[in-house]
Amino acid sequence: MVICLTWTMTIQAQMSESARRIQEKLQAFVASGEYHVNKGDVIDSDEVTGSRTTVYGFSQIFGIEDQNFTDITLMFPHLKELENMLRSESIHADEVIVHNAGEGAPLIPGIQYSYGSNYGSVSRKIVFGNQQNIRILSFNEPNGFRYAVILMWEQTIKKDNVSGNNWMMNGSIFEIYGKNLEGSPLFQPYYNKQDQTSVFSSSPDSAAPKTYEELLAKVKQTCNIYKRETSGGKTAAVVILHKMCDGYPRKLTRDQYFALIEILSPFTETAMGQRHKDMFAYTCYTLYKKSEVYEEPVEVKERPAMIISATISTEQLHKYVSYNGLIMNESADLQMADCQISGTAPANADSVTVSRCVSSFEDFGTFPVQNGRFSFTIQLPKDEVCKLTVDKRDYTYFWADGQPIEANLIKRYIKSSKASQQRNNFVNDMETERLHRLRLDNLSEIDASLEKQRESYRQVIFKGNDDLLKAFALYKIYTELTYDELKPFISDRFRYANHLFLAPVKEYVAGLEKRRPGSRYTDIQLTDTMSNAHMLSEFIGKGYVVLHFWESWNRDQYDILPQLRTVYDKYHAKGLQILSLVIDGNYKKRWTDRLNEENLPWPQFTTRSLSTYGILSWPETILIAPDGTIAATPATTQELETELKRIYSTN
Repeated sequence: MVICLTWTMTIQAQMSESARRIQEKLQAFVASGEYHVNKGDVIDSDEVTGSRTTVYGFSQIFGIEDQNFTDITLMFPHLKELENMLRSESIHADEVIVHNAGEGAPLIPGIQYSYGSNYGSVSRKIVFGNQQNIRILSFNEPNGFRYAVILMWEQTIKKDNVSGNNWMMNGSIFEIYGKNLEGSPLFQPYYNKQDQTSVFSSSPDSAAPKTYEELLAKVKQTCNIYKRETSGGKTAAVVILHKMCDGYPRKLTRDQYFALIEILSPFTETAMGQRHKDMFAYTCYTLYKKSEVYEEPVEVKERPAMIISATISTEQLHKYVSYNGLIMNESADLQMADCQISGTAPANADSVTVSRCVSSFEDFGTFPVQNGRFSFTIQLPKDEVCKLTVDKRDYTYFWADGQPIEANLIKRYIKSSKASQQRNNFVNDMETERLHRLRLDNLSEIDASLEKQRESYRQVIFKGNDDLLKAFALYKIYTELTYDELKPFISDRFRYANHLFLAPVKEYVAGLEKRRPGSRYTDIQLTDTMSNAHMLSEFIGKGYVVLHFWESWNRDQYDILPQLRTVYDKYHAKGLQILSLVIDGNYKKRWTDRLNEENLPWPQFTTRSLSTYGILSWPETILIAPDGTIAATPATTQELETELKRIYSTN
């Protein structure tokens, strides 16, 4: 098994000895497959600087034959070696946090880590569980970067006379490699549990629903996820479902219990494989013990619990596949195809990596290059875009269709089946245009490049004959298309409506449904810069209101504040009000500094109610009429001004 080795080799030469030794132990643990550790999900990846965070999850539940077994500190060899290495290297680390579960709750409830990237900075928060073991080390690297590893795990024994005892292990590892932020430590204590923006919850208990309504909603959601997941995702979902129900802290009424069982019981017959059926049955039994219906048995026969394991941990219930900040789940219709790939690479190349392009470039495997040639066969998702990367530097895209592929990675050219050739050329042409744009400094030239690319995607979508290429193009620019333009492509009449490319499109259209013109507005809570609470309803009924959803750090072509100021100056005297709702208000200083810089004359708020209006990307604008109906959802400020001109010219 080869796990992220090309990235490892790229940075190892620049790493300190301590960091290199830790990374070797980490990769050995991942390669061992202990506790069904996954091969790592890359998040916040920055191809320009090399900054990235990789998250590894591991989880296992199995029955205990020995009813007297009490050793919850059991640790398999490779994880133990990694933990020992972290302990021994702590004397060389610049930042160290060590906490053992037996010492009680951690001294701080969590941490926030921040590092630099080509886009500014990356910041994430991690909340600790009260029963977790925690090992955190960071090192200043010689090239202006920081390397850090966060290891957290929890072990418990669940005793039950009927189902048998279970030993449970759940944990995660964050491997961080990022640019130093001037004058700022990599880690800072994190205390605000109410702020859940960019938070990783590292404890299974922290994900447990607190109310019956929340439990019911999560059970429905997880069962729906189970239905459409691939086998690995189904295994994870059924384990998470059990942990979630087991962690519910309240007594269930008879009606509540039977409502949950009505959802779960069909899976005891229809779930994939006997282990999954048993686990659904065990979850039903867990809920039974939490209900009013439960009666303590007078005499029971002991038996060991069923064995079940997850390839990902609690905080990774979904296979995270991100684009434009959206998250979608793996399609249950996913098909794999055997692909024979051969070709030429630069003479000094060591390896070629095959990656998937819709899941943060999930690596499928790395293969050697010998004398500038490579050849291998690999299973890939059928009808998806993948890429070939030489030593994690230069890459070329291709469509996986099960047909042989000949790649010239020196000229970045793919020769494949006739059906896929046009798709390969198109995808690589679009990437060439994107890379060209990164080298531009002139804003008008950047805008022209973006418009050229947008028009190419639109030509494919609305005038092309290749439905699969249409799905890819939609995946790239769906946030710039209207509801009416998108709707036909998510209906069953479109051949690839259930393709993974269309999953975020469906979520986006569902969001548009929540703010369709003609529907009534929904009241939401707003918080101003002084932390005072307001309601949207305070501003409705006095004139037209524009809701502007935005992000304070964004200053590129998606920053529409200058155009909004023009709209405000022109129509405010006629009764128009603008309310800007920032989505990153938790970074209050950054937000208020931007407001002071812009000196905007209209009210400024932050809100946590983005889902109420289905806001999944930004900037977005919603125009609300005085009677409380949604008048329009303009895609651009030009559309907004056109609508306002029509409104005020007729009033």
